[in-house]
Amino acid sequence: MNEGITEVIGSVVEKLYSPLSDLTIRVSDGHGSFIEVKNPVVTYIFGNDMYIKERLDAMTKGNLQKYPLVALFTPVIEKRDSPDYRCRAKVNILIACSSRQEWSNEIREQTSFKNILRPVYDHLLQALKDDYRFNTPYDGVIPHTYSENYSYGRYGAYTQAGEQLSEPIDAINVGNLEIELRNIKCDRRQ
Repeated sequence: MNEGITEVIGSVVEKLYSPLSDLTIRVSDGHGSFIEVKNPVVTYIFGNDMYIKERLDAMTKGNLQKYPLVALFTPVIEKRDSPDYRCRAKVNILIACSSRQEWSNEIREQTSFKNILRPVYDHLLQALKDDYRFNTPYDGVIPHTYSENYSYGRYGAYTQAGEQLSEPIDAINVGNLEIELRNIKCDRRQ
């Protein structure tokens, strides 16, 4: 079993919308009310900011569901310096949902952050802690930074090259998430 970090994170994201998950989000019905959605499909993309933008643009053209989204930024630099674990890394993740430019921060807070983004964030962190492939030697806390970005929805989200996403998003930036992959040894019996 020699999965890379991108694959392991992808399989953790898949667990968010499995029948065993209890993830529930509330999405706007477009008329001022919200609809509860249990086990919503959470899209996973990994790559640099330009690749993620290109994939989102392609999904828009193909009329494919994109949100909620968990995006893992690469490259991921793995520290492989101990026989006690396979690797350690600090990863950066974006959790995003669709937004509207005309929304106030108060509407964003309820519609995007309370109803969608924070539940996905909470379930993602719990899924990482529960996954056997990760060591969680932090008394149940995985060190990271957390930032709710309200300005992407109003002013746009841009790549490092200055290209704007084709639609507004609201997002939580999870930075320097410290993960440690275990050494998983297979017992092959003849």
